[in-house]
Amino acid sequence: MNKLTRALAALLAASVVLGVLALIVFLIFFLPSRPVRLDPSAWQDVARRTVAGAYHVHTSRSDGAADTDHVAQAAARAGLQFIILTDHGDGMRAPDPPVYRHGVLCIDAVEISTDGGHYVAIDMPAAPYPLGGAPSAVVEDVARLGGFGVAAHPDSPKPELAWRDSTAPVDGIEWLSADTEWRNESRRTLTRAALGYLFRPGPALATLLDRPSTLSRWDALVRTRRVVALAAHDAHGGIGRAAEERRRFVADVPSYEASFRTFAIRVPMDHPWSGEAVSDARALVASIRNGRVFTTIDALASPGLLEFYAQTPNGRIQMGSAAEAGTAAQLIVRVLAPSGAQVLIVDDSMLRRRGGLFAVGASRRVAPDGTQELHAQLGAGEGAFRVEVNVPSAPGTPPVPWLVSNPIYFLPRSKPPVGSDMSASGDPIDPAAWKVEKDPGSSAVLIAGPPPMLQFLLQGGERHSQFVALSAPVSNRALRFVRLRLRADRPMRVSLQLRRADGERWRRSVYVDPAARDLVIPLTGLTAVDGRDPIDPSAVASLLLVIDLVNALPGASGKLTVERVALLS
Repeated sequence: MNKLTRALAALLAASVVLGVLALIVFLIFFLPSRPVRLDPSAWQDVARRTVAGAYHVHTSRSDGAADTDHVAQAAARAGLQFIILTDHGDGMRAPDPPVYRHGVLCIDAVEISTDGGHYVAIDMPAAPYPLGGAPSAVVEDVARLGGFGVAAHPDSPKPELAWRDSTAPVDGIEWLSADTEWRNESRRTLTRAALGYLFRPGPALATLLDRPSTLSRWDALVRTRRVVALAAHDAHGGIGRAAEERRRFVADVPSYEASFRTFAIRVPMDHPWSGEAVSDARALVASIRNGRVFTTIDALASPGLLEFYAQTPNGRIQMGSAAEAGTAAQLIVRVLAPSGAQVLIVDDSMLRRRGGLFAVGASRRVAPDGTQELHAQLGAGEGAFRVEVNVPSAPGTPPVPWLVSNPIYFLPRSKPPVGSDMSASGDPIDPAAWKVEKDPGSSAVLIAGPPPMLQFLLQGGERHSQFVALSAPVSNRALRFVRLRLRADRPMRVSLQLRRADGERWRRSVYVDPAARDLVIPLTGLTAVDGRDPIDPSAVASLLLVIDLVNALPGASGKLTVERVALLS
């Protein structure tokens, strides 16, 4: 062997040694730990009744990597019992009936795009028209149709994904979103997670989690009303598959199975499932609607089990339920948690709040199997109380909680709605003043009445801004409200718009159906169309009632009857 050969051999050997040392250093200092396996043997009844699943999952029906069967197989391998599919849509498709695939209950839902973020609708029948436009209108429609709506990735760093309507009465909110969590990480953290993914996919994805700011947003909401919090996988089966992304996907990374092994929502049921898909889905959705659901980060420790209830003079109040404010109660928590866990009953009510989250005082017992039991006495419950468990190994700055429950509420008795005391007279628009406006391809006829009726047909075929509208001049310079009395031959949405002489407009979507009803719309409730200027009543030149492709399809037809429109000062 000559000197050159020996030198090359030595260099190769040194490279191998350095590579092995580098791998050892990575495994010791950077590879995420394996999940802690908890012993549920003392929790057999609760464990049988608690089902784990994934919420906010996309399939190839919209922008996911695989079909429902493939996704269900991945969920089964990850040890889940259910998945809630949320492919993108406008709500007009009837959801598929619940079905078991590979032992996993598959529930079909829909993720709807609004002008102010995305809204997931669960347990909703097919809508009679496309849902979209203003967030408040979509929230209203989902509720009217009997669905359960959740504000998706509400604090996403991507502006078009963030939920921007803080006043809409959403049913739920995603307190944790996997989509948001990877978007707000540094390249260094993402690189480290990518390396760890090669060895331990689920724990590597968990290193991207932090304590999300949405927790504070949710805590503010539940001070006055019930809002269910869910953790969202937003699983697509690969980076860049989301409808809102332009990047090419990275082949099946992260995979569905890896996403499902990161965290889970867990639902304590009253009884073990029967195995019949429709009845099991009905029971699951009812529990989620009622807030009987909590989240665990399974990549840290699993299975997380929880019992959380309040004992009151009127009986037991379960997680997610509410008692009247001022009720005396004892809060009771039992949780199966890893060693070193800090179990808290978190109080963020208005009366007890002192500059941030803190835990109410509680007696505590810790069993050898890791079960912690807390009891806290409330002389007069106010606001909302939830359970939060923090573990020393949690990733993030600040660290993500390992377990987050939904609250038990102590809320004031609801007050009946206050009726409007404004005069019904106002400044009515003359029925003869209405004129038709439309795009060139659509047709519309105004039948004089009384009352006047618009009969319309939007041009079919491709979408190209089809619309029909009624317009009337406005001269009320002190205008503050618009009172409408409309009816239609079928459910639809009409855009009430006020237009300036230069064409700038402000709008508010209103629901109309065959039952005529009075609506009083404050001008402060209108938002600018393609502009930012606040509305100036003195500059308004005309009022419009518009039917367009925000909530209608090409080829849509119908009849809109204008029984009365009045301008109120």
